[in-house]
Amino acid sequence: MSVDFERFVEWAESRFDDVIVKGSEVRLNSIFADDAHHHLWCSPQGGKKRRKGGVFHCFKTDRKGSLITLVMEVDKCDHDEAVATLQGESSLRVLEQKLEEFFAEQDAQPAKPELTLFLPPNCSLITANPNGWWERLAREYLTSRAIPPDGFYICTGGQYKGRIVIPYHDRAGKLIYWNARATHPKARLRYVGPPKETGVGKEDVVYFDQWPPAGSTVHLCEGEFNAKSLTLAGLYGAACGGKSMSEKQAVILKDYRVVICLDRDKPGWKGAATMSEKLSAISVRLGLKDRLMLVRPPEGCKDWNEMLVKFGPEILAAYIERSEKPLEQHTPLGKSNIFFDLRDL
Repeated sequence: MSVDFERFVEWAESRFDDVIVKGSEVRLNSIFADDAHHHLWCSPQGGKKRRKGGVFHCFKTDRKGSLITLVMEVDKCDHDEAVATLQGESSLRVLEQKLEEFFAEQDAQPAKPELTLFLPPNCSLITANPNGWWERLAREYLTSRAIPPDGFYICTGGQYKGRIVIPYHDRAGKLIYWNARATHPKARLRYVGPPKETGVGKEDVVYFDQWPPAGSTVHLCEGEFNAKSLTLAGLYGAACGGKSMSEKQAVILKDYRVVICLDRDKPGWKGAATMSEKLSAISVRLGLKDRLMLVRPPEGCKDWNEMLVKFGPEILAAYIERSEKPLEQHTPLGKSNIFFDLRDL
């Protein structure tokens, strides 16, 4: 397989802080050592030998391998999911075939024993201790993003120390996943999920601040804070943890009318096209039609949280209501997708 360069950069920027792109190389702070000087060099083109799957080299530990291995290590996912992350867009026919295989596997496999998932150690609600040091820093961080701290947790010790923990719940309110978001700008990984041993990864779940009734319109974002921003604007915000989507996530969303709300950048546009194909494939599989829409943030706002901070929830909601359109009516990376003046709202 070949690695899509822009796809890898988008993945790296969603997982690491302070990503450096230099020519055909992508340089990161190594996950294999205490590193703040970008010792992890990645070549999506496969280095001098043009190896398929790309290569990485940590110059601090001399650890080497393929980018597939790196994605598996960081995302705690299997080989196929890592390949899908790096490869980019797939054809609709392939997606439909994969979905057929997915449904067949689900029908054939016996039910797995239910695992109990817990929040990380040293973790408590941010609002539980108003005078705590880490709680105060977490509140300040969330305030800077116009997000209330209610329902979020903070780790005050251990390997997740200083991270804000975002819980995922199912429709019954049971904890099914969590994501630990770094607030320090020099953190090696922006997000860290549960250990692989728990048996659940980000590709297995969709984040909802509140689960909507079947048939509702869901606004699907990349990250949880963008989804929360849309929820604060009165919408049903959801997040799939990046610009790619798994078959399981597509199945979770099958009961809803989906508006794809990825970031404004070029990888966001490509991700929207791929998501649309995958959701279209499952719509065909289940006999559903006419449920896919797209809206992108306006110029000057890279994502929905930035728009919330700049303009507030009312203008955010009005902009989305007036700007969401079928995917084919959008121009890829056009100069603007503002169909009205924000000052008129």
